[in-house]
Amino acid sequence: MALAHLHDVDLADEPDPPCMLSAKGRSVILTCDIDLEAARRFGGPVWHVSVWPPNRTRAEAVLSGVGEGVLFDEPGVHPRILHLCRRITTEEIKQLGGTG
Repeated sequence: MALAHLHDVDLADEPDPPCMLSAKGRSVILTCDIDLEAARRFGGPVWHVSVWPPNRTRAEAVLSGVGEGVLFDEPGVHPRILHLCRRITTEEIKQLGGTG
């Protein structure tokens, strides 16, 4: 579902509701990073999940439905929010309108 509701931090303050999960003081945001910085840091485009309060099990559950390969921790972005990334698959890149 996130592929149909991509979040561009440069164009919008908030992601579309399908990309946000929140309940009772918790939030999860799933975005895709397809910029040059992501390519440099992770070897290509990635799914990026932000979870507050930090909960690795919850973050891993969100990323289990997208991408491929190992999870990358992204420390230092915000100390009280857990950030994990996973590479976007070739098929997902095609769905995003890329060349793969």
